[in-house]
Amino acid sequence: MTDTEVIELCRTTLVTLVMVCGPILLIMMVVGTVISVFQAVTQIQEQTLSMVPKVLIVFGVSILLMPYMLGEMTEFFNLEIADRIVAIGTGR
Repeated sequence: MTDTEVIELCRTTLVTLVMVCGPILLIMMVVGTVISVFQAVTQIQEQTLSMVPKVLIVFGVSILLMPYMLGEMTEFFNLEIADRIVAIGTGR
């Protein structure tokens, strides 16, 4: 593999990573902000109040987005990684 191919593979890998992890991280940031505002308004500083909803929501969103995430990772593997493995095996 040339330097250009390695850089392109790294770029595609990072884009796929952002596409798979981005929605969960974005939702977690929104939930964290809402909980922080709620804690500031009510002056309740309980640690479990901030962690338990985040864990539950991330778990639920992960289950809802699992088909999308699996599709993205499968597409990445089929189009990028598997083709390169075959190309290395055939000596191209």
